[in-house]
Amino acid sequence: MSDLFAFSKKYYLRYKIRLCIGFFLIIISNILTLIPIPYIGKSINSIKSLFIDSLNTTDSFNIKKDIFIYTSIILIGPVIGGIVKYHMRKCIISTSRMIEFDIKNEIFSHYQKLSLSFYKENSTGDLMNRLTEDVSFIRQYIGPGVMYFINLIILFIMVSIQMLRIEKTLTFYVIIPIPILFILIYYISILIAKKSKEIQNYQSFICSFIQETFSGIHIIKSFVAESFFQEKYKRIIKDYQKKNIELAKIETILSSIIIFFIGISHLMILFFGGKKYYFGEIKIGTIAEFFTYINVLIFPFIILGWVVSIVERAKVSLIRISEFLNEKPNIYNNNLIQTKIVGNIEFKNVSFFYDKKNLDFDENNCTINKISFSLKSGKTLILTGNTGSGKTTIGKLISRLYDPIYGNIFIDDMDLKNHNLFSFRKNIGYVPQESFLFSDSIYNNIALGCINSVSHYEVYSAAKIAMIENDILNFRYGYQTIIGERGITLSGGQKQRICIARAIIRKPKIIIFDDSFSAIDQKTRKAIIFYIKKKLKNTTIIIITHDTSYINDFDLFIMLKKGRIYKIKEKIIHNNF
Repeated sequence: MSDLFAFSKKYYLRYKIRLCIGFFLIIISNILTLIPIPYIGKSINSIKSLFIDSLNTTDSFNIKKDIFIYTSIILIGPVIGGIVKYHMRKCIISTSRMIEFDIKNEIFSHYQKLSLSFYKENSTGDLMNRLTEDVSFIRQYIGPGVMYFINLIILFIMVSIQMLRIEKTLTFYVIIPIPILFILIYYISILIAKKSKEIQNYQSFICSFIQETFSGIHIIKSFVAESFFQEKYKRIIKDYQKKNIELAKIETILSSIIIFFIGISHLMILFFGGKKYYFGEIKIGTIAEFFTYINVLIFPFIILGWVVSIVERAKVSLIRISEFLNEKPNIYNNNLIQTKIVGNIEFKNVSFFYDKKNLDFDENNCTINKISFSLKSGKTLILTGNTGSGKTTIGKLISRLYDPIYGNIFIDDMDLKNHNLFSFRKNIGYVPQESFLFSDSIYNNIALGCINSVSHYEVYSAAKIAMIENDILNFRYGYQTIIGERGITLSGGQKQRICIARAIIRKPKIIIFDDSFSAIDQKTRKAIIFYIKKKLKNTTIIIITHDTSYINDFDLFIMLKKGRIYKIKEKIIHNNF
């Protein structure tokens, strides 16, 4: 609970005025709830006097007048209290929604800062679940959970004071079961926490499964595997259902225990209150008051079971969210001053491997091992080799998506780590192996990252160089055509050319094509490279490819084998490899 409060503290302080108003309204609403109760006892005593005791006309008239006043207070009090409760809930719960908005933005912002290695180790479904479901549980704790808990505490204190004021001995008997109830709630809450953790982890697994299934739906359909995935989904959901039923049983037991102890309090009032009434120690109206006070506590105590469940789920959610919020990015910006990029690249004994858990150097496990080469600004590098030879890794290292484990990478005679990270990346054009497009317009996909700083002409020009303009103009809505998720409505070649246009429009000082022409015919490949060289004369070009047959003009040729440089040649005009 303390961890939850510590996490929530900064958000509470951010909205302290709204929350203070909300908690003040809790006190007012409880006062308005309790004000009519003494008049219930007075009304019952007055009605008893009116119909049982012998009274003269004047006394009868006064009693009827009192009954009318008491009844009016009993009716008007809850109406005003209801209005206050509405504003109380509106104030606190709407504030919890604002806090939820802030937490989601904070987590999303943190996600974007984390390195690629983090995303290799964690599934998209799990990331999404923590950002949605887990934040939702924390929001329920911050808003309704805290509101109902504070409401119960304030109401319980007020009711106890009122009952003590009326009859101390009877109050003692009524309150006796409450400490036992709190002890039971504590132990049951441990079980709820355990089951909640299992459910929330399983929920992440389900999200990952669904996300992966729909991402690969074309593969599933192609291999007629729908029934296999349907059966697998049924098994997963059945297990999830079982875990939820187990949690629901525990929550039901908790609610039943709460109702049982409230029933015991009722019996205490009935037995000891009836005994006192029999001996003339209290009036019948006092017993009615005690019953009403306990009845006022019924809903807050019943909702306490829900609050306990929410608190335990929120504690689990906080642990899950904190795991990611405590993750530190591997790539840091070590220079706040923007650095000018010309495009000279130099690798000095660079080694890298993806398994960061084991930092012991082992040449056999390195993705790339002791790579050294230099490339001047405006020159072209062809990087080739077998699958798994480390070509893509070199491209990611140049883009500083990763830092080398050993050795150094120099850009313009300055260690890449010392360049301003964001300034450097703005000068990099990277076209990855997988042509990832966002579910947005073609225009916005091309202008990604620089929408507000480029003109329409520049977007059209980039599309023309990438030789995708004719395809775009043939679409019904042209550049405003909305691409399906991951560009599912486009062919492989169209997606690659849009990604190439996206890299070109930045006018980068270094541009990297990581097997980015595989779905494009050879004639179009040659034309695109020709136009890029013509348009970006001073740009350093790195082409990572298996097929070098369409390239006949480059300055440096490197062939990799098992992470090492197998062959290197400079200024080859006609490639015979």
